[in-house]
Amino acid sequence: MGNSTPNTRRNVISGIVALIVILIILLCLRLCKHDKEEVPTPQATPSASTPQDTIKQDTTTVSPKAWRKVSKPKRKRKVIAASALQPAEKVAVMEKKEEPAVVQETPKEQPKQQTGIEPEPDGVVIDTAEITREPKPRRIFSHKRYYQTRIGIRAGVGYSVIGNLGALVEDGAVRPRYTMDENGAFVPSIGVFALWRHDRLGVELAADYTWLSSTLKEHKQIGNIDEKTVFRYHVIMPQVTARLYLLSDLYMGAGVGMCIPLNPGGIDFSSNRAALYVSVDKLTQEHLRETFRARLHVMPLLKIGYSSFKNGIEASLQYGFGFMDLIKTNENPYGYHKTTNNSHLLLLTVGYTIPLTKQK
Repeated sequence: MGNSTPNTRRNVISGIVALIVILIILLCLRLCKHDKEEVPTPQATPSASTPQDTIKQDTTTVSPKAWRKVSKPKRKRKVIAASALQPAEKVAVMEKKEEPAVVQETPKEQPKQQTGIEPEPDGVVIDTAEITREPKPRRIFSHKRYYQTRIGIRAGVGYSVIGNLGALVEDGAVRPRYTMDENGAFVPSIGVFALWRHDRLGVELAADYTWLSSTLKEHKQIGNIDEKTVFRYHVIMPQVTARLYLLSDLYMGAGVGMCIPLNPGGIDFSSNRAALYVSVDKLTQEHLRETFRARLHVMPLLKIGYSSFKNGIEASLQYGFGFMDLIKTNENPYGYHKTTNNSHLLLLTVGYTIPLTKQK
């Protein structure tokens, strides 16, 4: 029972880590797929409000739809009437000869009369290149650009595990007459952080307060005694993390943190012995605190989260693995043993940020 529980916990933690990695990979693939998708812009069509301008275009380059709009019966009648009236006006002007200036301008208007089209008063001319231009591709996904520095505060809860605690108090050299059970613990977390972001890249500097904690329960068959040892270390964890924003507000990050224990002897011992043996439990607790001391603990970090520069909301899921030995075992006459105690820390936090510089 003492061996199966740690193995089961390791498998659960490994499964969680694998799930996070798979989600990150799927998110990256989805981002790549969005970047490759392109949609053509709608083709520009000539305005229906200027049918007279379309007559000036070359019929070899105008589409059939545009030709049908130009060749409406009403518009043809208007053009023919205009061309029919203009020669009459010319004859009247030539006979009267009252205004020589008008007679001189009449030959200049001959090219326009030959076409049979009234010139537009505003002189608007449609360029056929605008109609036949090839559409430009437009991306579905667009990334908003950021350049800003912010500070914030965050808080949350997490789950902590300190491994291989049973090997500290029992070596298993003889046939065991006891059973052990190791359990992690839920821990609080609160911290402050600063965030610098430039487009898709960001850097986070933070300092969090949390616990590294686990509980060791031992049942001794001789005397039917239950003992409980709680390892609870209060730590300050400064950390630096690099962020990569996959979408406008979603990111993944990696970094490193260092756990600084505030109470190196954070061990509490208790048992179900009679009140007569309370002093024995206190003495055992003093021996444990004297022998086992927490030390600096380096912890690589992986995280995914949501960070909005619009409303200042931050949310993240962070996993840290302490690959170094957390508990130092001093030389002792009490039968305690040296071993390597790694740690795991999973934190879910929510925070709020305010800008220090204006967004550029």
